[in-house]
Amino acid sequence: MAKSNICYHNVRLNLDNEQHCRVHKVLAELNTEIHKSVNQFIVDAVDYYIRSLNDESLVKGAGEPKKDAGYITREDLDGIRSELKSEVKSEIIMLLGAALGAGTVRVVEGATGRGGMDSTAMKVADDKEGTDDPTMMELVDNWG
Repeated sequence: MAKSNICYHNVRLNLDNEQHCRVHKVLAELNTEIHKSVNQFIVDAVDYYIRSLNDESLVKGAGEPKKDAGYITREDLDGIRSELKSEVKSEIIMLLGAALGAGTVRVVEGATGRGGMDSTAMKVADDKEGTDDPTMMELVDNWG
């Protein structure tokens, strides 16, 4: 009489197939001092494989595939690129403004350039003089 809480699944291994032969060798010579049983070893191996594929649908009718999963277009990439540029630009402006406002960085005299940033040489000031430099304040205003 069969128990109602047990189900059976048969596995057929072809010993001409290298992969099947490897599996047969391990199952036939399984170290039961380490693993509880061949059955538990198979259950653990299949469970590990199923958990590693957590995003994929392994069961029939498990649900519709994700509709938004697809290819990314050039327009999407351009949008991401512009968002990233604007975020990085605003972050750099905030960091430079904070550094200039604290008087830890001063602009080297005689440097000119587009927006005052590209060719402006900057160096760390050893002393706190020049914290109210009008040139620095003008540059900070132009960056924002």
